Amino acid sequence: MSDWLRWLLIALCLVLALLIVTRGHRRGFMFPGVTWTRPPRKAVRRGMVVSVVGWLVVALLVAGVTGGGLLWFLGWPRLPSAAQFDVGQVLDLLKIALSVVAGFGGVVLLAVNYRRRRVAEDEHDLAVQRADREAVQKFNERFGSAAEQLANDNAAVRLAGVYAMAGLADDWADKRQVCVDVLCGYLRITRAGEGEAEVREGILRVIRDHTRQSAKLSWSALDFDFTGVTIENADFARREFSGEVLFDGAEFVGGVTSFAGAEFGKLSCHGTRFSAAETTFAGLTISGGKAEFVGAEFTGEKVDFADGYMRSSSVAFFRCRFAAPRVDFSALDFTFGRLVFDRCDFADLELDLSVGLGDQPSSLVPVLAEHCRFERCRIELGRGGQGVKLADCVLDTVTVHDTGEHPQTHSWPGNELRGGTSLPGHYATP
Repeated sequence: MSDWLRWLLIALCLVLALLIVTRGHRRGFMFPGVTWTRPPRKAVRRGMVVSVVGWLVVALLVAGVTGGGLLWFLGWPRLPSAAQFDVGQVLDLLKIALSVVAGFGGVVLLAVNYRRRRVAEDEHDLAVQRADREAVQKFNERFGSAAEQLANDNAAVRLAGVYAMAGLADDWADKRQVCVDVLCGYLRITRAGEGEAEVREGILRVIRDHTRQSAKLSWSALDFDFTGVTIENADFARREFSGEVLFDGAEFVGGVTSFAGAEFGKLSCHGTRFSAAETTFAGLTISGGKAEFVGAEFTGEKVDFADGYMRSSSVAFFRCRFAAPRVDFSALDFTFGRLVFDRCDFADLELDLSVGLGDQPSSLVPVLAEHCRFERCRIELGRGGQGVKLADCVLDTVTVHDTGEHPQTHSWPGNELRGGTSLPGHYATP
């Protein structure tokens, strides 16, 4: 037989032995085809014996395959009879035999150590699982206790329940959203009585504290549902909300409602009423998401959306009513975003739409108003504003003031002009 064929067969034998050892290691002991399962404590000794025997079997198999391959490679030479061995050769044979025995002893020691390590790992895993179950049980007990406090008739106890639930949210990361949902759910419940205002303000305070940009433990990534909640003098200035925030059906009252410098991922205001004397979203940032105002009403004395930043996002107003004397959307900065008004009503106000394109391509119109109605309004497009499109709108007794450097970027298709209203490039209509 040629030498290359012999080498090939020896290599195949070694690969087979390596595969057997690898598979046995992955199974947990050295019997191929037997699936490793974690033994109970009573079966540790039996598993130890099985593991040792398995390693010995594999060792014998590897030794047999290696020895047979070597003899086959040497052409199956004939060994001399026992009488032909001298004392030196006998001693060499004894050394070889002792080396083989020592090798099998090493295999046994390796199997024992491996088995002990697996048992220790299993005990550690069980201890970790037991600790996790105990921790979850304690968390559940704390959750039940805080929920009972929130349902108490005493306002002081309810306030203590607010801080207990907030503390649990800080400690229980897996159920943090659930704890916050409970706090928001309390705000949605209409409840009167002495001390109730302090309880509700306590909930808003812990939410504000955990959504600050410098908060040690932030809740900013969570979702907040304030549906139908009435908030007086709401202060969410410079807060960060990267999750979904719902103010659907909510009402903001009082002197000031402030979202100045706040950052939102997704903001939903469906049917929301902004009735505070001043409502400010100045410096609002919408990054990668959107802000929707559907059926919202803006009253009071001033509504301010100036200096906002929209990156790959939009602010959309659909069927909204603006009745504040001053509405400011000036100096908005867009990067692949836009400001959209659809079927909105503007009456008796000054509207500043002098936005800027920022890094946005000039082909994209940053401000679009479609099917809107403007009555007795003054619209400011100057101070560098550009890219305003009014389409299919009704403008009754409206003054449009444009001192910007790019009047050609505005467009006015399909509008109905009444009461002497004129647009840049159009004649006044009686």
